[in-house]
Amino acid sequence: MEMHQIRYFLSAARLLNFTRAAEACNVAQPSLTRAIQKLEEELGGPLFRRERARTHLTELGRLMLPHLERTYRAAEDAKALARGFGKGQVAPLVLGVCSLVESSTLDTVLKELGDAMPGLQLSVVGGTSAELLAHAMAGDLDLMIIEAPADAPDRFEAWRLFSHDYRMVVRRDHPAANSPDVALADLAREPLIDHACAGLDALRRMADVVGLELNMRHAAHDIGQLKRLISAGLGTGFMPDPRDPAMCAVPVAGAAITADVVLAGIQGRRRSLAADSFVRASRARQWDGPSG
Repeated sequence: MEMHQIRYFLSAARLLNFTRAAEACNVAQPSLTRAIQKLEEELGGPLFRRERARTHLTELGRLMLPHLERTYRAAEDAKALARGFGKGQVAPLVLGVCSLVESSTLDTVLKELGDAMPGLQLSVVGGTSAELLAHAMAGDLDLMIIEAPADAPDRFEAWRLFSHDYRMVVRRDHPAANSPDVALADLAREPLIDHACAGLDALRRMADVVGLELNMRHAAHDIGQLKRLISAGLGTGFMPDPRDPAMCAVPVAGAAITADVVLAGIQGRRRSLAADSFVRASRARQWDGPSG
């Protein structure tokens, strides 16, 4: 959802009149109406009930009102915070992003932050969730976007963004590419590519419970190499949907493994202005992911 959609909704909810809400937002009424209709499509139902000259919030509208108010306020706070930073000043931000995380919302948040903060100096560090967490604990990262650890260390502070599901990932010409799902036993017979992630560790434990031995034929030390081996037809991956047109992600029946993706930092450390702005802008957004 876009911030202007939320702004139009809040205005209409306050005034309960689309014409006056459009005037308050300085837009034409058809534009306001279309934006609210788009928001209703994204939220899955009508937000307003219009009866002749009167407009009321629906039950869904009343339910979403406080949430969207918080979202819009957080976004405005982030913009104001960034604008208050001098244009000539450098605003460093070291951000760790797990290589398994796929979300277009990250691009949107970074663009918003860059537009609002001309002095932004961004350094993005990749790696596994465990590697990035270790870097953050050592003080090398300001923030990180990782899979939530099973055993969070002391002072770990996190905000959930979305969740992603692990799938069998193969080339599009693989026999199972168009299947609705595959059995865990079928996956165990595939030439799997080993790589460091919590999802694959969970798959090993599931296989052990039912007496299956995984065929770990190859190994990759980063996500780029993992995708290269899959693209070359050398093996099968077990990972979140990579959103690669050359690959297909197939659910594994009996191996429902889901991980929460979080924005995290270390409590007790003073966040820089850029880091604080990134947190506010991120929490103001509804993040997308391969499963959402």
